[in-house]
Amino acid sequence: MLFRLSRPMDIDPASQKILDIAAFAECVRNTAGALYAAGVRPGDRVAVYKENHFDCLLLAAAGIRIGAIPVMLSGLLPPDTVRPLLKRVEPKLLVSNLRLLEEKGSDGSSLPSFAAQTLCLDGDVPNAITLGDVLGGPEPSPVPRRGDELMMLTHTSGTTGIPKLIMYTPDKLQGQMARLECRHLPPITDRRNDTVAMFLPWVHARAFTWIYSTLTLSPAKVLLMSESSAEVVGPMFQQHRPTVIEALPIDFLQMEKLASENKGDAFSSVRMFVGNFDAMRWSTIRTFLNASKHRFPVWREGYGQSETGGMGMTAITRYRANKRRDQMPGPRKVGRPMPGFVQLKVVDPETFKEVPNGRPGLVLALTKARCVGYYQEPERWQEKAVGDWWNTGDIGVKTRTGALKLLDREVNYVSGASCLEQEDVIVDYLPIGHEVALLPVPDGPPVVVVATPDGQLDRKLWKKAVRGLPELAEPIVIDFKDMPRTGTGKILREELRRRYLSGAGHPGTGRWT
Repeated sequence: MLFRLSRPMDIDPASQKILDIAAFAECVRNTAGALYAAGVRPGDRVAVYKENHFDCLLLAAAGIRIGAIPVMLSGLLPPDTVRPLLKRVEPKLLVSNLRLLEEKGSDGSSLPSFAAQTLCLDGDVPNAITLGDVLGGPEPSPVPRRGDELMMLTHTSGTTGIPKLIMYTPDKLQGQMARLECRHLPPITDRRNDTVAMFLPWVHARAFTWIYSTLTLSPAKVLLMSESSAEVVGPMFQQHRPTVIEALPIDFLQMEKLASENKGDAFSSVRMFVGNFDAMRWSTIRTFLNASKHRFPVWREGYGQSETGGMGMTAITRYRANKRRDQMPGPRKVGRPMPGFVQLKVVDPETFKEVPNGRPGLVLALTKARCVGYYQEPERWQEKAVGDWWNTGDIGVKTRTGALKLLDREVNYVSGASCLEQEDVIVDYLPIGHEVALLPVPDGPPVVVVATPDGQLDRKLWKKAVRGLPELAEPIVIDFKDMPRTGTGKILREELRRRYLSGAGHPGTGRWT
């Protein structure tokens, strides 16, 4: 199995772009030696806050190898969000890039001041060491840990403020989450003749469960992508025809024009698209399925949370995606819970008693993969832990056949409506490159923020897009690049409220966000 990188890794002095498993293992050993030479010892926290690439995962593996606890932080997090997280974990070592290290917080603070030592991977920064200073030393012996010991911290999306840091143990991450990923279930898992293209926030726990499944299922070729621009994706996919593509919604959005124009048939060989992290628009799903020349391409949509891993899955065919264009899509179906792994139930938000099928309520999940807590924030964990069940903070409906349909996050839910459904309808009638976010308010119609490629909105198209929908306030139009997003590309609706609604209240309580 060969891995091809869209660009060389920041921790590899040889700047290789084609590696096998043995080369990655050597890189982990060398990096472990570098971390040890930088003063990291068992039990120390190592914060990884760098440009997104596969080497984030290898840095974590190197830290775990010597008994340290990697703290994985997305390079897309803004400075004032990263600083309180670093203050919370008090890292022995911060690993970062020149660009991020040079950014100042609103209080003028610099990142190196939040760690005992800082390692810059691509330049010289005052009060920091370079990779060349610590590479080449002796290889430290591996430090094993028990299955119930803390192994790693990653952060939540942070859609409503400072992210939480999730605590993962080997029993949870490897023993449960990854075990589900490693099952061979054709045609919705990797085959040995597949070429898999992977776009991920490489600091996320999903990256770690994915690499376990990839090493187990062993596809022929893996394309490790650090960006999703057409300039990078087009040539890469023409040279190495992917048969499976997994990406975030924001990545698919950035590749959508390439897929619609079908330049060089970049997506013609794809038999399966995989969407994770957030709801994907029907228009985008349709574009990619229609770009494939496979006889029966499928779109696999996952439902899960960082604290629980996968909770449900559904598959969408090209026929179904094209048919949905001619009808109201209805609440978004996320599939059925994984048999033997997950149970889901819908309860009344006030009494927490289970409601009948067809009635909206809070979605609770029961899974052995549930993580062990939020680092130094037990009260926030207890707010969402309902005995052995996990409060997802989603409002959904369970059908008679056991499938789950999502309506909204509890904080945004308005009885009798679904913002997710209305957003799907609106985007379906707008050109590629448009995105919308509905912001319900306690008194009045929802406010809709429309992001367009140039900050302009065709009013005739807008009237067509909202025809037949409940009343909406006059749209607020912004440039697509100005839509605030999390490190995983989710829209920061709280930031939109702050910018455009002067802090107007929510229809829900927001207790479980």
